[in-house]
Amino acid sequence: MNYFFSLLLLIASTATYANDTLQLNAEEMNNIGIEVTEIKSITESLTSKLPAKVTIPNKSQRVISVPQDGVIEIMLVAEGDVVKADQELAQLNSPQIVSGQNDYFQSLSRLSQSQQEMQRDKSLFDEGIIAERRYRQSLSTYEQDKADVAMYKKRLEMAGMNADAIRILDKTRSLNSRLILTAPDDGVVMKQFATAGQRLTAADPLYQLAELSTLWLEIHVPLDIANNVEINDRLTVCDKSVEGKVIAVGREVHAADQGVLVRAEINQKTEQLTPGEFIEVCFIQQAEKAQFEVPRSAVFRNEGMSAVFLKSDDGFIYKNVNIVKDNGNQLVISGDLSPQQMVVISGTATLKAAWLGIGGE
Repeated sequence: MNYFFSLLLLIASTATYANDTLQLNAEEMNNIGIEVTEIKSITESLTSKLPAKVTIPNKSQRVISVPQDGVIEIMLVAEGDVVKADQELAQLNSPQIVSGQNDYFQSLSRLSQSQQEMQRDKSLFDEGIIAERRYRQSLSTYEQDKADVAMYKKRLEMAGMNADAIRILDKTRSLNSRLILTAPDDGVVMKQFATAGQRLTAADPLYQLAELSTLWLEIHVPLDIANNVEINDRLTVCDKSVEGKVIAVGREVHAADQGVLVRAEINQKTEQLTPGEFIEVCFIQQAEKAQFEVPRSAVFRNEGMSAVFLKSDDGFIYKNVNIVKDNGNQLVISGDLSPQQMVVISGTATLKAAWLGIGGE
């Protein structure tokens, strides 16, 4: 402590003061331990932090339900698993599907028979043996049977049989009560609603899948800020290099907090966010006047004002500044500053004491 005061007295006695500039020689600067850094100009500012909840867009969610009554034989994936399109999810034993398969087989048999009759009548008609009316009747029966086959095939698809399973059914003509449920798209299993051995009825939910390349942020924004928020405005997730844009601004003020729901969309770096978590976000706004970012250690208080010391060719210049925003270790300030000026970030306390001693109050 005695060394500090001795150093301060030495500086006060040897430093010179001209035009608000504190002049020190190289040895004095080295003794004080002065460090400087370049002022960073910024064109954007951030609002205060606001709470937000990470949610999944409606269009990205899919509930997989059982298409027929049956018993779950095996669950092939679980909550948290990543699945690909057409990947098998579960195996269901459903006696109801057998009835649908039998109807399909019968329609195929009728179609085969009516096709033969139609082709035979066409030959007879071409040879002039039968009347056209008879040929038209057999052709109509064939077309109806063909429509029935398409209908029963569609019923099997709606019952949960995919194209591969139906092709095997066409080839083997063997009844099978087992259904394989597959994923319609790539995604992540968010919830599992059933377990192996459980009996389910048609439309009971089995899994909830979600595609997470795009996420929503639901933000309750104070009305005074919400009034200035517009579609496509940018925002950032605090403490993470994740940005998004506003896609909807609510028209109702919530009674609980008098806030307005603002919804933003995130489609980059979504792996850094987890659906359901609460985070803090800031809206990005264009700065109305020149602003600068400096380390917190560069700014000090004097007579109720914030100030910094700038490095010049002649020494150090005292400048009053305004603190626009506190970003933790960094402060956003405004004042009579310009980009690329060098600001003192270490030794400011000693410089302030020396400046007060020389500049006087």
